[in-house]
Amino acid sequence: MKEMTKLGKILNSSPYQFYVDSIAQWEKKRMFCRHDRSHFLDTARVAYILFLEKAVACPELDSFGQDEIREMIYTVGFLHDIGRYLEYEDPAKDHAQESARLAEPLLRDAGFPDDACHLILKAISNHRKKNNQGFDLLIYRADKEGRPCSHCDALPQCKKFAAGEIPLVKY
Repeated sequence: MKEMTKLGKILNSSPYQFYVDSIAQWEKKRMFCRHDRSHFLDTARVAYILFLEKAVACPELDSFGQDEIREMIYTVGFLHDIGRYLEYEDPAKDHAQESARLAEPLLRDAGFPDDACHLILKAISNHRKKNNQGFDLLIYRADKEGRPCSHCDALPQCKKFAAGEIPLVKY
């Protein structure tokens, strides 16, 4: 299995560190789910599991090799919420769109080819939309299904389970 060197460049970059630190500052006292490195890694891992299990068909990834696909999936996982702090600063902003905007130069600097950048940025932009298909749906599902809701202290106040549903562990 090949190392994910492009992702490594992104994670070690100053802009990425700034985005993650900015989110952490805004979420210091947040009682609900945080958008931190643990969430990013959970999203990436669940997305990769869904891909390997063929739970979501992703024909747009067919032209890439297995190592490239893994790195693309993990990269989306680590970048999909980096614009969250901008939404906290200005609630009129959509963090998915802001995340894609912030991610583009990181992807280019890391050496992702144009076709991979396009798919990664599209998945980041669409990760909040339920009616997705393919790679975008894979990321949407991973973002939702990767949360450890079953042992969350804020569960009684969570809008996701307002109707009294019981959270199940999926991944």
